[in-house]
Amino acid sequence: MDKKYYAHSLDGKPPSDWQPLEEHLKNVARIAAEFADYFDARVWGSILGKNHDLGKGTKPWQAYLRQANDIIDEFAPFYEGHPTHAFVGAQWLHKHSVEAGKLLAYCIAGHHGGLPNWNDVSNSALEAKLQQQYPKVEIPHSVPNYPENLPFSSDSKRFGFQLQFFVRMLFSCLVDADFLDTEASLDKMKSGWRSSYPEIDKLHGKFWINFKMLRDKADQTTKVNQQREHVLNNCLQAAELDPGLFSLTVPTGGGKTLASLAFALNHAKKQGKWRVIYVIPFTSIIEQNAKVFRDMLGDDAVLEHHCNFFPDDSDWKTRLASENWDAPVVVTTNVQFFNSFYSNKPAKCRKLHNVANSIIVFDEVQAIPVEKLQPCLEVIKELSLNYGVTSVLCTATQPAIEFSEKFKSGLKDVREIINDVPALFSALKRTEEIFVGKLNVQEVADQLLAHEQVLCIVNTRQQALDIFNALPESDSNIHLSALMHPAHRTEKLDKIKNQLSPTTKMPCRVVSTQLIEAGVDVDFPCVFRAVAGIDSIAQAAGRCNRNGLSKTPCNVSVFEFPEESGCSFFRHAAQSAAKLFLPFAGKLTVPECVRKYFADFFWKNEGRMDEDGIIENLCRPAQSGNIQFKDIAQFRMIKSATIPVVVALEKNAVELIRALEFAEHKGGILRKLQQFSVQIYPYQFEKTKDWLENPVPGVWVLRSDILYSRTTGLKCSPPEGNAFFG
Repeated sequence: MDKKYYAHSLDGKPPSDWQPLEEHLKNVARIAAEFADYFDARVWGSILGKNHDLGKGTKPWQAYLRQANDIIDEFAPFYEGHPTHAFVGAQWLHKHSVEAGKLLAYCIAGHHGGLPNWNDVSNSALEAKLQQQYPKVEIPHSVPNYPENLPFSSDSKRFGFQLQFFVRMLFSCLVDADFLDTEASLDKMKSGWRSSYPEIDKLHGKFWINFKMLRDKADQTTKVNQQREHVLNNCLQAAELDPGLFSLTVPTGGGKTLASLAFALNHAKKQGKWRVIYVIPFTSIIEQNAKVFRDMLGDDAVLEHHCNFFPDDSDWKTRLASENWDAPVVVTTNVQFFNSFYSNKPAKCRKLHNVANSIIVFDEVQAIPVEKLQPCLEVIKELSLNYGVTSVLCTATQPAIEFSEKFKSGLKDVREIINDVPALFSALKRTEEIFVGKLNVQEVADQLLAHEQVLCIVNTRQQALDIFNALPESDSNIHLSALMHPAHRTEKLDKIKNQLSPTTKMPCRVVSTQLIEAGVDVDFPCVFRAVAGIDSIAQAAGRCNRNGLSKTPCNVSVFEFPEESGCSFFRHAAQSAAKLFLPFAGKLTVPECVRKYFADFFWKNEGRMDEDGIIENLCRPAQSGNIQFKDIAQFRMIKSATIPVVVALEKNAVELIRALEFAEHKGGILRKLQQFSVQIYPYQFEKTKDWLENPVPGVWVLRSDILYSRTTGLKCSPPEGNAFFG
């Protein structure tokens, strides 16, 4: 029988068709080295690839592989069940270098199950695993020639963070190279679906053809379009500069989406960058921006990677690109992006190496939660310092996140793209923001009824529902809430835009939570905003006179409920904002006011910018090389205390629910059902348990006293169908 050592078997095929282990190690070494070369770590990547599957070069593992394929040969006496193989290569590298080998050992030990802790009470910690006895490696292998130095510029105060970051980037190179070579060996059809994407140069040309057509159609005599041209010209000038950190501070309606893309493509072409990544806090903005990018660049250039996007089952290219972000333009969320840089799982980390040598636009950067700010800023710093990334902090309300003696965790050497930010804001100012005092629910409703078209934005779901219920029943009154599933919200937004259209000019009174504030392209002549941070007030103002149709500034009325918000975030934000209502009356959105707000708000919260202690307690101690990757992976941008609920009122949602009963693979159906999901709090879920039944495995049905209403969100029993709790 064939005595070769193999990496993988093929179902129903003889060993002669299997992939030889030597070939797999050679291929993974080459691919990982190419990936790591983007951050000057080619040798490190090559060593990982050559040694990651040494454990498969043992007789017990080869016996297991043959046993799994019902093959009995001379390896059969060595069969011991399913032996581990990852720790064999890790042990070999660590044995020959306490320092460099130790770093690489994390990657090899975790390339299937995830980067481990160095030590803990579990049996899976790396320190304990490296002390165990493993079978002898029978294939040729040699002691690596380790690099003498780490390939990154180090900072003594940040060295622990930098070290664990470097290991995670190497881990990304290894797992993606391993996946890709395994796929090429076992599933050539799937591997072929990873077809090449258009290059940046081609996208650059296509963008400018389409952008010129848009600009030629626009009325360049209007003040708004003239200022948009000014923003664009500033972006093109900045694109010629060296890579690094930039800020793009443009008021809402200033054309920053296309201008930032113009900057990114021009800068990428000049500096040889491989891709453009947009990191956005809200899915409503992602869906809107991704459509703009597809219109400008073509469907084949843009990968949209977030929980509410469902590519067609036949769109394998998109599905595969989401695994490792090898598309030239990626649009994703803050949650997806930052969680991945603290994750220890192969699937989450696989894409990270493709972030190197890219341009990242952090849109609406002010939306990063203050309690997560330091871990996020550390990622942005490190990518720009050592991984060839140009980052653009893009917002209408630039937070005070630059380095200062009062904020030593801030970013250094950030270059503002706009030559004169105050002048731009003055030229594009289309609203007056005034604090009008305390109003109760009924008084707010009465104020709204005095306007044909008006938007009211509040801080909580309950506030939105209370005000909406205080309005008389009318098709002109619309409620928006996160308690409506995404498909329902899209339907409501389409209705709002239709009623606001200059061709229809129908009455339209909208009561909404903050979900409408950022990136939703609506234009109201009047806006009411419950007291919140200045950044939120500015975002609300961006929905007022957005297109400058009114020659005089329109009113944004800021009001306060008589009862104080129970949420500490809203309370602290409101306190910092309230100090500015009088000195900046009518101009709460100007850059000076925004800076003063963030300085005060950050001062109040400087002790909780890393509320989980990820940087201080886990990353900084890693400078010894004893890295607790599993513990670091506790980081979450959002720690949800809610329960996802699928609301199946539409016909296609009900059909998806029914399909679950017969589906062999349920993941695709569950992903599609996300567009019909809402998040409810545990206490709300507890109230429903008396009426829960279970007609389909894994799917709960709520038949009475439902919290969901098709008209107003969580309010009453549904007019038709059932709500399904997953």
